Amino acid sequence: MSDDKPTRGPDAVRRALIDSAKSLMGMRSPRQVSGRELAQHAGVNYGLIHHYFGTKDNVFAEAAAEATEAMGERWDDGGILPVNTTDEATSYRTFAKLELDDAANPIQDLIGRIVVGQAELSGRDRHDAELLAEIAIATALQFGWGAFEDDILTALEQFGAEQDALRSRVSELSLRLQSD
Repeated sequence: MSDDKPTRGPDAVRRALIDSAKSLMGMRSPRQVSGRELAQHAGVNYGLIHHYFGTKDNVFAEAAAEATEAMGERWDDGGILPVNTTDEATSYRTFAKLELDDAANPIQDLIGRIVVGQAELSGRDRHDAELLAEIAIATALQFGWGAFEDDILTALEQFGAEQDALRSRVSELSLRLQSD
């Protein structure tokens, strides 16, 4: 966020905090981010976290809910494959760093949504063992790429891998997992 002007207005403050939470969760676990760091990153006063959300954890919960919805919409529109290797894949990095303390698990809810969507897209039963295996592999690829993309790209650069070409090839190869 910019330090030029303070963020003002309830909607702008809420949006700045949620966007900052998504950005920071893409780098570290929410447990490793202080409320003061979140507020500073968002360009707002620390007390506004408590005013609008009650706790820092509630900001991160809202950010996770938005990330879940963004992934769900992408998968609703185009299916789970190919692996999303774009710069906009911050949702995957967010989930890779997410540590949950409560029973409400957005990842499990999201995978349930994927099962329903993929079953409808492919005309298969939700309990089809092959469909469930495909979803397990595809979600592992999605989240694994999100969690380790930077490390993977850095490690493969020493062997001549070019970032955009590698991303494109990973997406192409992941399509092989899709059923006809």
